Amino acid sequence: MQGIHQPIHILLRDALSHLDSTNAQADYILDTTSSQCRQMHQTGIYSISASNFLYGLKVNQTTTRPVTWAGSVTLDGQCLGAQYSNPYGKWNNVIVQGTLTITLASYYTAINLETNHVHLRSGTTCTYTYSSCMDIDGRHTFWESIQQDHCKFNQYDVLYEGYASRMLDTFLEQPQIIYSLSTQEITFALTMTGEEHLCGYTLIKTEHPKLLILETKKGESFTTRRRISAENIDLLAYVNSKFVYVEKHIRTQMNLLYRDVLKQRCDMEQQLLKGTLSLAINSPDEFAYQIMKGPGYMAVISGEVVHIIKCIPVDVKIQHVKECYSQLPVQWNNNTYFLSPRTHILIKTGTQITCSRVIPPMYFLHDGWYRMLPTPERTLPPTIIKPLTKPTWHYTNPGSLADSGIYSNENLEHLRDHVMFLAEKTSILKLKNTVYCKTDARLNKKFFYLKVKLFVQTCVSFTKNDIF
Repeated sequence: MQGIHQPIHILLRDALSHLDSTNAQADYILDTTSSQCRQMHQTGIYSISASNFLYGLKVNQTTTRPVTWAGSVTLDGQCLGAQYSNPYGKWNNVIVQGTLTITLASYYTAINLETNHVHLRSGTTCTYTYSSCMDIDGRHTFWESIQQDHCKFNQYDVLYEGYASRMLDTFLEQPQIIYSLSTQEITFALTMTGEEHLCGYTLIKTEHPKLLILETKKGESFTTRRRISAENIDLLAYVNSKFVYVEKHIRTQMNLLYRDVLKQRCDMEQQLLKGTLSLAINSPDEFAYQIMKGPGYMAVISGEVVHIIKCIPVDVKIQHVKECYSQLPVQWNNNTYFLSPRTHILIKTGTQITCSRVIPPMYFLHDGWYRMLPTPERTLPPTIIKPLTKPTWHYTNPGSLADSGIYSNENLEHLRDHVMFLAEKTSILKLKNTVYCKTDARLNKKFFYLKVKLFVQTCVSFTKNDIF
């Protein structure tokens, strides 16, 4: 966005009075140079001739004054004619009187340094490097072009300047660096994808091509933060940055959930190992069952270590007896053995107990549970003990994602005003700067003098858009 002095538009109306002929009248617009326009904007004075000046001109206002261009009239009514010429002809011994209307205006308009275009308020598009242009309504426009920036610092805009979190994501095969910030006004999470060197500065590329990051100290960036022009606000970047942030947020939450599950599992295994190790001294076979997580193993303590031995599985059948035992009586190779509970190790001597229907020994055989009284009887399955683990992970809401993003609320309000009231503003400005000028010279096509106040994109952090 560049500040423009609206070109002055001077319309002249001549009233020629020949001393010996009929009066004549003509309207036309006077040409004006850039130096004249600059003088009128700065001093409010228009030089009609070396001895005739028009004072009191104001910017964004129209001034109308009566002017005598040639000849004079004395107080006693005598007419003194003089020579006079304009685009319509040349006369001698005439008196020329008229009205001079001058309109000065100043406003900001958009320039695009990428395409080398300046966009006037009337809709006319001109070549920026020419520094002058004919407007659609017949006015001339002049401006001062800025110097060419080989580093193109003016193509960057500051969206955020301050502290942010720099994290290293090691969950992936290739660790990634993530820059994140979440406040009421600004929210983003961007991953470093590469680097871009710009005239001694190292800009960090992100997954969004228009969002860049510069790691620097305060006051050491190549530009300063200023208000972002509405033309430079990229709504696609605004929306896409939110999608990127949501993806990062979901990934972070899933990683936290995964870590929580692993921690719960690790804590459980630690408790299990502690309890299992305590069994090694008093019940080696039970220790083997816990460690190997199944039957068919036995343990032998030797010094400060425990040797776990895997047994060879064999086929056995139930041995019917008249007494009750803590172990299950079985037959193998025509010999009676006892199958120890859980470990399923065959032993030659069993522990005899009193047969009781209240607390009978029970075993899972083939297709269900059976109780030995001492003959096998089908029974209901026992109650299975389940862990009472309580969840410790909680989902974290992304917060003010609907309100915050890479643009602040002030920038978004500025954009809304620019979009919603553009037609009204254009109509008002056109009405305000309509030129009706009268005087005794040729068409003064409008002259714009551009103030070099450039609201372009400057960026220490993120964003590269078209320069307006």
